[in-house]
Amino acid sequence: MTAPADWRILDLPAVVALAGRAARRIADGYEDTLTLEYEDARQEALIILATKPDMVNECLADPSLGLGVLYHRLVLDLMDRVKTQAKYRCRHISYEAACEAAERGRL
Repeated sequence: MTAPADWRILDLPAVVALAGRAARRIADGYEDTLTLEYEDARQEALIILATKPDMVNECLADPSLGLGVLYHRLVLDLMDRVKTQAKYRCRHISYEAACEAAERGRL
C-alpha cells in the first residue's frame, strides 16, 4: 500500500527547486518531439513528489542520499511518464494527417 499524497512536501523550497531542475532536464531532452513542455514537466514533477512522500522524506532524512538521489529518482519517474505519454501519442493520427491521407487515397 502506498502512502497518501502529502502536499506539505511542496512547502520545502529545496524540493520545489529540485522539481524545476528535473523538469528542465526532461523538457529539454524531449524538446524536439513536443512530448512535454517545461511547465507540464514541472507540474508532473510536483505531483510525483507529493504522491511519494516516503521517497522524499527518506532522501531528506538520510544525508548519504540527500537531494542528489531524490533528483535522480524524480528524473527517472518523469522519464517513465514521458515515455508512456509518447507511446500513446504515437498511436494517434492528427486530424490533418488523416485528412491528407484521405485526400491521397482519393486521387
